[in-house]
Amino acid sequence: MSVLVITPSRGRPARLCEMLHATLSLAEGDVKVAVAVDEDDLDGYTQARVAKGDDDHRVLWFSGPRQTLTGWTNEIALRYAGEYDYLASFGDDHLPRTQGWDRLLTEAIEGIGGTGIAYGDDTIMSERLPTAPVMSSDIVTALGWMCLPSCRHMCVDLCWKDLGLGAGCLAYVPSVTIEHLHWGVSKSPLDATYAQAEARHQDDRDAYAVWRETQMDADVMTVRNLRERARADV
Repeated sequence: MSVLVITPSRGRPARLCEMLHATLSLAEGDVKVAVAVDEDDLDGYTQARVAKGDDDHRVLWFSGPRQTLTGWTNEIALRYAGEYDYLASFGDDHLPRTQGWDRLLTEAIEGIGGTGIAYGDDTIMSERLPTAPVMSSDIVTALGWMCLPSCRHMCVDLCWKDLGLGAGCLAYVPSVTIEHLHWGVSKSPLDATYAQAEARHQDDRDAYAVWRETQMDADVMTVRNLRERARADV
């Protein structure tokens, strides 16, 4: 099974290098990471690319005009959904700690029919929220997005949980640890990237509330229909 991890990064080249090493060294299957960097932030990442190795075929580098986490994630997810069985969304502040994290999470999705969302313990939210999920690509293709487009950064994980629970295809795998080194629990400093995301928090929360009120049921049904078609094809 192939997995593409999508990671927009800004202002954190050293953090990104650590994340890439952990993600790829602990993976057991066909895993690649797509890194997206805004073109006004490229200087700090040039050294990171050299340190990681530009010739590492497991890392795909993207740059362009500045985008939000949602914008970059959706652009890459829609471009590659047809080429990978699964897509994952990891922040540059997520560190896998479990050998075979990719195998364990994709097996969890296969165990519920092949269409779904699986996540591990991020050591902060644990089962309560999928902050670093793996998702079957058919969901992205059917919805036309991976991160809720009306949210720029915050609340996209709440949306993933709602979709998975509503469609009956959310799998929590506590044996997998993907640690979230978030400033809010003193695992990293409050930097400009965090501050910019926090400044959008209320706007994103409002957008998420509108989605729940006006569109969530239809999106849940889209995912549920995928599962039903998959069962019918077996």
